[in-house]
Amino acid sequence: MKKHLFELVGTLPNESGLKKRMRFHQGWWRTFVLAEDEGNNPVQKTEKVCNTILNGDVSKKNFLSKRILDAVEQTIEDRKKAGSGIIEEQRLYNNLLSSQPLCFNFFGELKADKCLALKILQQYWPELTEVTNVIFEYAPQQKYTKDNSAFDVSFEVMSGKKSGFIGLECKYTDTFSSTEYKKPEYESIFEKGQKSSFIATYDEFTSPKYNQLFRNQLIAEALLQNACYQFVYTGLFCHQDDNSALQTGTEFQGMLKNGEQKFKAITYRDFIENVQKLDISWEQRELSMMLWARYCALQLSDHVYK
Repeated sequence: MKKHLFELVGTLPNESGLKKRMRFHQGWWRTFVLAEDEGNNPVQKTEKVCNTILNGDVSKKNFLSKRILDAVEQTIEDRKKAGSGIIEEQRLYNNLLSSQPLCFNFFGELKADKCLALKILQQYWPELTEVTNVIFEYAPQQKYTKDNSAFDVSFEVMSGKKSGFIGLECKYTDTFSSTEYKKPEYESIFEKGQKSSFIATYDEFTSPKYNQLFRNQLIAEALLQNACYQFVYTGLFCHQDDNSALQTGTEFQGMLKNGEQKFKAITYRDFIENVQKLDISWEQRELSMMLWARYCALQLSDHVYK
């Protein structure tokens, strides 16, 4: 019987480690929670893979609530109008293992509920007094860095009378880009921010290990340098067992002046624990439990996996 259940989950590529386990869990979720057929492999398009939904753009089942789906559809429209921030709709609707739908599932509800957004962000930045906007795939229209860098989710906030910006990079099983990018625009923003923000050298920041986080940091610094906001914070959002991402985030934090304030490494477990501590409605608490079940509760699929 267990072998039969394992086969129902669908096609698993030949891989190992955290990615293999998370892929299987999403395949289990697709099979036994969503009751959907497996879809096509995003890379080998003629093959199937267990972590994708067939026709998820019709079923919309990659998202955990109606308000999250509303945030997805609004973001697609906004990004088309702005011409910035990349939204891959097939990945968004069909790929359960992608960090993009994960980002919406964790933060999409906050776009409609700014009070809840404030309560959650105050767990990390207690001085905040208001959240005025939640934006997905944010890149400034001015394109200060002259590239396609964007924050997966960002927040326009207030601390008293001061306006601020918080931008997060979200990871699931994907790794940081290993490509080393250097542009004159990067160096210009870096030089202007050396006294206030940067401790490490330009070459250290642009090395493959930190390049992606650095490019995001440059967006935030450019927003500050161009007086768009009075303060900016950045961060990494990742799985609590993604030791490689957490190490990179911790090291990057140490490369910034006042890094513990300016840059936070937040795990899924941190987020869910902090939500559960809040005085929230049953519906909000139920959503936090769904987030735990989908992204953290590997014990739910363990018997089938083993």
